Amino acid sequence: HPMLRVASSVIRNVLGWMFIVAGMGMLILPGQGIITIVVGLMLIDFPGKLRLERWLVSHRPVLRAMNWMRRRAARPPLPDAG
Repeated sequence: HPMLRVASSVIRNVLGWMFIVAGMGMLILPGQGIITIVVGLMLIDFPGKLRLERWLVSHRPVLRAMNWMRRRAARPPLPDAG
């Protein structure tokens, strides 16, 4: 239903911005600030999001961490771009 799609998008974006704001606070206060900001960015919709995600995954440490999580979930690894 179109209204559910719009409501879902609004809720995801609001939740994403809440994560970003909370993560910014955690940069000063105790907590996992950077991780919380990244989770918030992945929830919101913005132009260039796919390009940002691909750029992030192209870094070897991020790709290794993602493939480690995928192995634990019995999923095939993501290919190495380099």
